[in-house]
Amino acid sequence: MKIFYAVQATGNGHISRSMELLPHLKQYGEVDIFLSGDNSNLTLDAPIAYRSKGLSLYYTCNGSLDYWKIAKAINPVSLKQEIRQLPVEKYDLVINDYDYITAAACASKKSLL
Repeated sequence: MKIFYAVQATGNGHISRSMELLPHLKQYGEVDIFLSGDNSNLTLDAPIAYRSKGLSLYYTCNGSLDYWKIAKAINPVSLKQEIRQLPVEKYDLVINDYDYITAAACASKKSLL
């Protein structure tokens, strides 16, 4: 089975969870990882098949969302292109850990998450 595992890289929680889940997923087939976002301190100790700046959340020093920085980082043209080019239809199973690009790609290609 070919598995597409999309991990949101905004913060460290999603990456921590993926490090725990990845060995279990590999028992069921070949896993390609899509890492989306650029606001984490941890690195995923696994080969990344696809990488995107994605949609990342940024925070202020007080811990609240920095809406201005989030808005400045969004590139709608690039996002649309990445959604169109992400090959989710090649996979038997798509697992999405809160990544917008993968969800939009599956919706646009009528794939199931």
